[in-house]
Amino acid sequence: MFGSNIALNQRVTEARFRDFLAEAERERLVHLALEARPRARRAGIAEARTAMATVLLRAGSWLMPEEAPDRCSNPANCAFELRPGQ
Repeated sequence: MFGSNIALNQRVTEARFRDFLAEAERERLVHLALEARPRARRAGIAEARTAMATVLLRAGSWLMPEEAPDRCSNPANCAFELRPGQ
């Protein structure tokens, strides 16, 4: 009985090992397939980034004029001046 128990345990261990190798191979193939797939850029994110950059540029040009007003004697006094829209 002791010999048959060892042989049975050996077969169970080999079967588990084959299952483990098969699962590892399936996982490897899935990983390779996912890496080989071309990455699609999401148009919605790119459009949102473009819109946000446009808004920030417009706000920056509205808040920071190219020329300081004549009434500012020192440029440091007018650097952060908020002014109404043009």
